[in-house]
Amino acid sequence: MRKITFEQIAAMNMHYQKCSFEYFLESIDRLGVKNFELWAGSPHFCNTDSKASPVPKMKKMVADRGMKIVCVTPEQCLYPYNIAAREGHIRKRSIEYFNQYVRQTAELGVDKMLITSGWGNYDERVQDAWNRSVESLREILKTAEKEGVDLAFEILLPDESNLVNNLETTIRMMKELESSRAKCCIDTVPVCFEGKTLDDFFKALGDKIIHIHLNDGAPDGHLTWGDGEQPLEEHLEALSRHNYAGYMTLELGDPLYYLDPEKDLKRGLDTLKKVLPYEAK
Repeated sequence: MRKITFEQIAAMNMHYQKCSFEYFLESIDRLGVKNFELWAGSPHFCNTDSKASPVPKMKKMVADRGMKIVCVTPEQCLYPYNIAAREGHIRKRSIEYFNQYVRQTAELGVDKMLITSGWGNYDERVQDAWNRSVESLREILKTAEKEGVDLAFEILLPDESNLVNNLETTIRMMKELESSRAKCCIDTVPVCFEGKTLDDFFKALGDKIIHIHLNDGAPDGHLTWGDGEQPLEEHLEALSRHNYAGYMTLELGDPLYYLDPEKDLKRGLDTLKKVLPYEAK
C-alpha cells in the first residue's frame, strides 16, 4: 500500500484569477508548493487573448522558479465553448479551442489536459447531446494521440452538465471513447454529492484514474479544506489503498476566495499538513 505524501499536492491558479499570474507563482512559492495545475483562462493563459503564443513566456516563468505544471485545465464552464452544443458552429469552435490547448499542453511539456463532456440543451433528448459529446471527444483525442497527451476526463455536478455527472455515466463514457489516451480525473465533490466514495470509482475505473481534484465541500462547493464536511482522511486512505501515485489538486471554486486567495489556500494546506507526511523546506 502506497503512502500518500504532501509532495503529491498541487495548487491551482483558478481562484487567483483576479490577481496576476506572477502573484500566483510568488504566492505558492511562499506557501512551499512547487506543483500546480494550470487553469487556462483569461488573463493568465488563454489561447484566444492574442495571436502570439503564451507558451514560451509560461515555460520560462515556471522553469525560473523550479516549478512543475501537472495538468492543463482549459476554462470550459464559463466561456462559450461546449463540445456537445446543438449548434454546429459552436461545436466546431469548441473542438478547435480544445485541440489548440492539447497542442499547447504538449509544448509546455505537460502530459495531461483536463476535459469534460460539455452539456446538452435541457429541452432536448439527452442521447442526442451525448452523441455529439462523444463525437467531439473522439476528434480531440485524435489530436491528443498525435501530441502524446492524455485527456483527463472529469466528472461534473448535475447542475454543470446533464451528460456525465455520476459514476454510471463516467463508466459509460470511458467505454465509448475507446482510446488509450482517454483517462479520468476524479473530483471528490461530485463523488460525495452522489453519495459515492473514491473506492467506488477506483474499483470501477482502476488505472484509468490519473488525476485527482481533492476538494472539501458541503457536500458541493469546491471549498478549501476545513470549510466543508468532506471526509479527508477517508479520501486519503482510499488513495493509499489503490496505490495512487499521481497529483491531487486543490481546486478552490468559491468566488469568495478571490478576495484573499493566498490566505484561503494556506488554510487548506495547513489542514492537509496535519494528516500528510510533510517536511518544511
